[in-house]
Amino acid sequence: MEKVRWGFIGAGYIAKLALYPALLNSNDGEIYAVGSKDAERGKSLSPSGLVYTDYDELLADPKVEAIYISLPNSLHIEWSIKAMRAGKHVLCEKPAAMNVAQLKEAIAVANETGLIFMEASWNRWHPRTIRLKEIVDSGVIGEVKEIRSAFTYDGLDPSNIRAIYELGGGGLYDLGPYSVAAPIWLMDFAPVSNIATEVKWHPGGCDETVTTSFDIGGAHAQALTSMNTPNTLYFDVIGTKGRVSLTGNDAFNSHNKASTLEIEIDGKVTVENFAACDPYQLMADSMSRRIRGGQGWLMPHSDSIAFAQVFDRAFEVMGRP
Repeated sequence: MEKVRWGFIGAGYIAKLALYPALLNSNDGEIYAVGSKDAERGKSLSPSGLVYTDYDELLADPKVEAIYISLPNSLHIEWSIKAMRAGKHVLCEKPAAMNVAQLKEAIAVANETGLIFMEASWNRWHPRTIRLKEIVDSGVIGEVKEIRSAFTYDGLDPSNIRAIYELGGGGLYDLGPYSVAAPIWLMDFAPVSNIATEVKWHPGGCDETVTTSFDIGGAHAQALTSMNTPNTLYFDVIGTKGRVSLTGNDAFNSHNKASTLEIEIDGKVTVENFAACDPYQLMADSMSRRIRGGQGWLMPHSDSIAFAQVFDRAFEVMGRP
């Protein structure tokens, strides 16, 4: 299969951490060109040396087949739509949109053009994540009653785009697609009710630390997101017969390192081990194969809509404009 030629819009930290190494090691896709306002930064992510300092020029390049977008959150939908209008498939960093209305606008363009538009929820491709879902679905821990999840970090520079309200900053936008979304997909997108939040506001106006709780499918979920709390990551699922947990303080960011999962039934603990892998590459390769007409799982638009609906409601409850 000829490798899919990818173009990057954005050449910052996430692009360098995520899709750059994923595509360097891929047999299904390659980095053809990079769009970056900073030409030198763009060159550092472009094996061919091809860099466009104007994003529109990148989209006009007929050799570019797929676009990876890692711009500030507030620009995701604008450039996703522009890319699809230019005939390119789109993999957009999470959150794909600032609200459900924006997301549906982009999905409508994807449906109209027949192009792939997918939110880059890379953790969904991790074998450990997939295994946790299999364990819950098997019924071995019984009926799920409680779900606890967290993704936090600290030491964020106040000037970082993740903390700038106007650019779509905030802990829930940044980390919610992991810890808040996890109970939703785990419970097969059952209706969500009784959403409540506890929030600490960042001086810049965005949400700094949020505890989001809700009921879903007979279970109560509580998810923590924070940009100002020591690194804490966990995903615990408690059922009527036992529990399953993603252990190792890396529940949502295990990337190129070994990881573990723990099952406890009747006081007996079993640990499952997972080899180091790159879920970003698994995601990008799946999309590249689908572009070529092959096999590969793509996260459905309906998943992204379900997540965005909960985020919209959470922001409404906490009083964020």
